[in-house]
Amino acid sequence: MAESWLTPSDIAEKLVSHISAGFLLPIKVRGTVILDRQRGYYRLSDGKAGITLNIPPSVDLPVGAEVEVDGVLSANSFVKEDVALVYPAINVNSYRVLEEEKEKEFQRRISELEALLRGRNHFGFWETFTRLLGENERLRIGLIHGNSAQVWQDFIIAFRGAAGKHADKVEFVRFESSLSDGELAKTIEEVSKSGVHAVFLLRGGGPQEELARIGGFESLLAVIRLSIPFYTAIGHSFDRMVSLMEKVADGHFATPSIAGQELGKLVHMFSELESLKQEIRSKQVQIPTPSKPSLVWWVWLLAAAGIMLLFLLWRVGK
Repeated sequence: MAESWLTPSDIAEKLVSHISAGFLLPIKVRGTVILDRQRGYYRLSDGKAGITLNIPPSVDLPVGAEVEVDGVLSANSFVKEDVALVYPAINVNSYRVLEEEKEKEFQRRISELEALLRGRNHFGFWETFTRLLGENERLRIGLIHGNSAQVWQDFIIAFRGAAGKHADKVEFVRFESSLSDGELAKTIEEVSKSGVHAVFLLRGGGPQEELARIGGFESLLAVIRLSIPFYTAIGHSFDRMVSLMEKVADGHFATPSIAGQELGKLVHMFSELESLKQEIRSKQVQIPTPSKPSLVWWVWLLAAAGIMLLFLLWRVGK
């Protein structure tokens, strides 16, 4: 008789199949819909635990809403090179939103925000900072963060590491806030009058309950009224208000460190290109223009073309 054996992934698949076969009874579950944006799936949470919701790709659940889900208890698997996990899930047949009037009011206010947002100028990250660096010797960037939070340090450390010797081209101004709706709105208005060229809202990852306290409709309106670029860097966010804040922002980053690093890369690349341009101009002044281009002239021309090509390739790869 041939020897029979299984792979770890075979075991995970068999376990999922075995568990699912025993979970055929329909269930009704109530909780809050949250969205794991990094992995792209919905979960139903009661604040203590979350369970994955299996739904068709065409279905969008109302993130942040209290719902009652009608479905079948099942199981999903997660398999990588070094781990195999099996976890409960709900195959969703239907759902209904609890507190329908509250949800309708929420959607009405979202429609108002979207109408106002259409009239706001959009400040793309690369285009905006390339222009600002060209117009100013030194930039002043506002950093909004929670009271006593240290995320601003993560941002600045990542920025300096990427910007290198050009880090002094940017000055950072910190603004502390509780990040609750009313206070955050006041802080945003304060930032708009401070003379900074752009602003980042920073928040590290944390429990959904804490992330849910970031902002609200008042602070969203304050962002829309801003005449300067506004970017967010809020780690591991699942809350609907956070998603709306990212929607009205000119750009958003997964974490404060990533935001600082991207800004540093941009400053470094822009500064190196400007230095090369200056060097080429000085060489052109020092060397008389020959009837036929000299070897030095060709070397500088090829170097400039090479740098520009690398810049474009890096930009396209972003």
